[in-house]
Parts: sequence; structure tokens; C-alpha cells
Amino acid sequence: MATGKISKNARRSGLMSQGEHKVVIENDNTRGKVFVEIRTKLEEGNIPFQNLSSSHPIQISKGSFEQAAEIIKAALGERYSVEKEEAGCLVLVENTPKTPAKMVVKESPFSWYKAN
Repeated sequence: MATGKISKNARRSGLMSQGEHKVVIENDNTRGKVFVEIRTKLEEGNIPFQNLSSSHPIQISKGSFEQAAEIIKAALGERYSVEKEEAGCLVLVENTPKTPAKMVVKESPFSWYKAN
């Protein structure tokens, strides 16, 4: 049985389903999925934030940073550890030996309000 990584093009062209040559996709815990999970938790906690993509810092509305930091640390559990924690800034790093992803959470100098 062949195992290994597969490219997007191979998936699109149907190479993924070739009988006995099953492909095992490694590292399903992608950075994007983690950021979507965090964004969902912040929305559930009614914490206003801005985030352009998983490669940008998460900007938390002024005054909500401590609450957001607790939600994020609880949601990530053992997958990420705190690299740096200061007033208004939290840097988390993934617990993996190969190229760990970083998540930066900063308090914005501005307050945002959710429009319902």
C-alpha cells in the first residue's frame, strides 16, 4: 500500500481513488481549520474581532482581550502552547516538531460593535 502526501491537482484529476493504492493524507490539522475553529469560538462568545486570514493576526476589540485570550487558550488545549503573553498580545505556537504554525492575537486600539 502506498502512503504519502497528495497534491490538489492529483485530487482533482481522480488519482486519489485508484483501487488498492490508497493515499493517506497526513497532517489533517491544518492552520486554516484551527483559525476557523477559533473564529467560531469568538463569535459564540460575542467578542468582536477582525481577521483577514490565517496568516494575519487576530485583532480583538478593545476591552475584550482578556476574555478572548482565555477562550482561545481553552479551545486550543494541548495543540498549541503559549510562546509569549503580554498586555494586549498573545503569541501561541503549535506543538509539532516540523515547522510549527504560530497564532498571534492582539488587542486593537479601537472598539467594534456587532451589527445584528
